[in-house]
Amino acid sequence: MSSEKALNSENLLKQSEDLGTTWSVFTDLSTPTGSQTSPSGDSTAWLLTADTDANASPSLNQSTSTGAGTHTMVAHLKSGTASHGFISVREGNGNIAYAMVDFSAGTSTHGSYGSVTNPSSTVTALGSDWYRLTLTATVSSGVTLAFVGISDGTAVGSSGYDTGWNSTGQTMYAWGIQLSSTNSKVYDSPTTTQISRSYSPLLKTASADAPRFEYAADGQSDAGSPRGLLIEASASNLLTYSEDFSNAAWTKLFSNVQSNVAIGPSGELSADNLIATSDVGEHRVGQNLSVVSGSTYTISVIAKSSGSRFLRLGSMIYSILAARASFDLETGTVATTSQGSASIEPVGNGFYRCSVTATAGSSGVTVATMNVMQADNTPSYTGDDYSGVLLFGAMAEQSSSMSSYIKSTSSSVTRAADSCSVALSDINFAGGEYSLVADASTITNSDVYVSASLYVSNSNYAALYANGQYGRTAVAVSDGVSSTVNGGSANGRIAVSGGTNSLTTSTNGGAVTTDTSYAVPDLSGGTLQIGTRNGSSSPLNGNVKRVALYSVALSDTELQAITS
Repeated sequence: MSSEKALNSENLLKQSEDLGTTWSVFTDLSTPTGSQTSPSGDSTAWLLTADTDANASPSLNQSTSTGAGTHTMVAHLKSGTASHGFISVREGNGNIAYAMVDFSAGTSTHGSYGSVTNPSSTVTALGSDWYRLTLTATVSSGVTLAFVGISDGTAVGSSGYDTGWNSTGQTMYAWGIQLSSTNSKVYDSPTTTQISRSYSPLLKTASADAPRFEYAADGQSDAGSPRGLLIEASASNLLTYSEDFSNAAWTKLFSNVQSNVAIGPSGELSADNLIATSDVGEHRVGQNLSVVSGSTYTISVIAKSSGSRFLRLGSMIYSILAARASFDLETGTVATTSQGSASIEPVGNGFYRCSVTATAGSSGVTVATMNVMQADNTPSYTGDDYSGVLLFGAMAEQSSSMSSYIKSTSSSVTRAADSCSVALSDINFAGGEYSLVADASTITNSDVYVSASLYVSNSNYAALYANGQYGRTAVAVSDGVSSTVNGGSANGRIAVSGGTNSLTTSTNGGAVTTDTSYAVPDLSGGTLQIGTRNGSSSPLNGNVKRVALYSVALSDTELQAITS
């Protein structure tokens, strides 16, 4: 993730599920009745009833104040006895846009007047006869009023309401109303007494030969905590259409996919909504994945709850690749790991990157699957045509860990390995005694991931290792003779000092370890490698926050102090 933050979700209307407070009865409508069953199954929907002498637009409205630009309004409507329902936004008298749903046909119409332009609408059938109606339009100065109400099917008037409608005594249910400049077409920002705005870090693509500095997904309007320079080995996304789950490459079982309905980590309207249908069974999407026996694979996806709390990720055919885990998208934790190993990490505004890793038991084709679930490790259930999970950025890679996201379309995509180095002569290091310090972390747990090195050849170098599986933190080779010092296996600050008859290391301020048989190699003419040993071998697969090189052998006390 980058240091840039962007508006990820928004609702400019208050009390999106309480239509009896901030919302005002505009005309020809009785006081709304609460405690009605909503699409999500709780009792937060409202019943709207037109007056017995209704001859205008039986509706509620709410004052708001937005900026100019394109906005999207979302509302969930259900007929009681009404034939049609509508939503509209008003910029001023004679300046409105509206969308209307025909409850019997399940279709929508729309229009606009005055300075409100470019109207469009969508309608989505949900469970229990509910519909999600959306209206998108461009306002020249800002929305001042939002309406929701009952109509008889004729066009909405230029003031956001109409006269002459025959809606006397008709009823309609309403719930979950949202207005946003993000143009989200799902209801992702419930509100109470305040409007809602959430920011998240942008997932950005670096150009070739450009460094990738990563930040954590903490904080809102400010940049997240810096993680450092990202150094990774080459990787390939074996899945296609990683951001388009509606594509035929993804098979669907008892599920529907709504494309590009919410802001994804890229800051674009690119997240898809995977919805469980009202059928009984597993509700999932999947794509074929070819694996080789004995090779390790990691499947990952970025997900956010959209009415369903749990996601299950993995392989459909256990005998080929035994990988399967459930993730709680409300708490951001791994729930049940059935096969393999699993991880989850936040990427901002309720999105989590989930992964599961396993080694193929045989060569063949399995299916990488993503299941919507209401309960942990319970894939088979009766859906409701409403609840789902937002998905973005699916990957499968031949690796024991998850690498940074690689977007794919019609074919798999490979990312080149990172390489970062500087000639020692360019930083005025001419050889002799030295001390090398690095603050680095890796997502893997192996003995061969280098945070920094001084490299001339395989016969003359010094390397620091991050998160050594066997506690190895530094190796130095002088004229082909290797010296090794072990100082712990933790990510963080590591230092090595190379002096006459003394190779010494300390990790995170801990006790020093020394090899007294060490001979200082001739490092003149070499390079300082960041995140690799020699530019291609032992890549860190993690982040480097800091690297320092001293042309002296630091003392034990100094090593402990500099790594504390």
